Amino acid sequence: MNMDMETQLGDVIAVPYPFQGHLNPMLQFCSSLSARGVRVTLVLTHRVAKSMPQSQPVHAVELISDGTDVGDSPRNYEEITRLPAAVSEGVAAIIEKQKKAAKVLVHDAMMPWLLEVGRAGGLRVAPLFTQPASLCAIYWHMLRGDVVELQQPITAASDCRLRLPSLPEMELRDVASIFQFPDNAKQIAELIFCQASNLPKADCFLINTFYSLEEQVVDWMAEKWAVKCVGPLVPIFHKTLHEKHDRIDLFELDSESYLKWLDIREPKSVVYVSFGSVVVMSEEQMEEIAWGLAQSNKYFIWVVRESELVKLPKDFKLKTSEKGIIVKWCPQVEVLSHEAVACFMTHCGWNSILEALCLGVPMVGMPQMSDQPTNAKLIEDVWKVGVRVKVNAEGITTRQEIKGCIKQVTGVRAEEFRRNVIKWRELAKEATSEGGSSYENIKDFVAFAKSYSD
Repeated sequence: MNMDMETQLGDVIAVPYPFQGHLNPMLQFCSSLSARGVRVTLVLTHRVAKSMPQSQPVHAVELISDGTDVGDSPRNYEEITRLPAAVSEGVAAIIEKQKKAAKVLVHDAMMPWLLEVGRAGGLRVAPLFTQPASLCAIYWHMLRGDVVELQQPITAASDCRLRLPSLPEMELRDVASIFQFPDNAKQIAELIFCQASNLPKADCFLINTFYSLEEQVVDWMAEKWAVKCVGPLVPIFHKTLHEKHDRIDLFELDSESYLKWLDIREPKSVVYVSFGSVVVMSEEQMEEIAWGLAQSNKYFIWVVRESELVKLPKDFKLKTSEKGIIVKWCPQVEVLSHEAVACFMTHCGWNSILEALCLGVPMVGMPQMSDQPTNAKLIEDVWKVGVRVKVNAEGITTRQEIKGCIKQVTGVRAEEFRRNVIKWRELAKEATSEGGSSYENIKDFVAFAKSYSD
């Protein structure tokens, strides 16, 4: 980097929310800024920093406390409540330390209170929303009290339809409800919905999506607020598929034997199953998933976190050893990019959806909470790149339903879904390429950071 560029561009302090699903979008955004000559200071908690890759795509890394006493990530709601004070104090100290250089604070939208910390330090502030723009709009309506139907259990108003500006018509099951969280429901709902609270306050509100994917809702938001789509924030289009991707994994990776297992499978013959880093299934639901996979008669690779392994049927591994393998954690992009993978059975977390879209992999959606029901609605009814499983009266998805959905996505409707997902893959590639919408928005953000130092 030449000295002229270094002195012209304003520095950015970036603060991701210290949970698995929020770390890598911020890391990718920082990498994009660094590639354009911006010096980025990435702020991590001590626990997260242990998993930081050796090749850092940023200028510097600063460490702060997350408020826990043991150095681990917060494990429950009580520990999450310590985050605001601890992170605010740590970020304020870093801003003071770098006050002659830092110009913009980029923070995860899950920490809306950091906007005031950045402003107090004299910085411009840009929240990064790590879910789709559609969710951001929904959360805004919920904060305003526009969606009163969600203030009661879904079963009491299951026939209601939600009609919100610029969004497809939705059933109540398609939208996050506070009743998904029986413990601390109000507080957790506020934590989730308040991600949209800084829409009218932010100097720039960044969203991990791309314009053509959510054109109507982005246009609606852009008329009111300074929003910029900067996604998909995945490294897929920036490296070859054989290169390692810079990412943070808070879970220990399994050996790479699963790649050798995939290598000997026929193209489009394997179902990849992963429900992310947070979702906890009941033992009954795990059993239905297990035998649904077995009855589909497809090869499968299933990510089951160590804490969930005890819920597997006792004889499942033995009975399916010729058809499938269980891994505790793996680099998802590597698996999804493998030619053997036919479809992705997912909890519909936003990172997982973007990775599948960008790699052209159809999906079977099994949403559980938060943004996932809305994401599943988009997958099935708007983008038409997969199907969503149904639940029975007890809230369980049966093995027959799972088997049927897998057969739809890999069989009778496979060509339709693959054609649609490839269309979105190409549009995502276009958005991130030179001259594309997200490429230009990141370029504008760099100019925005630079202008504050003029």
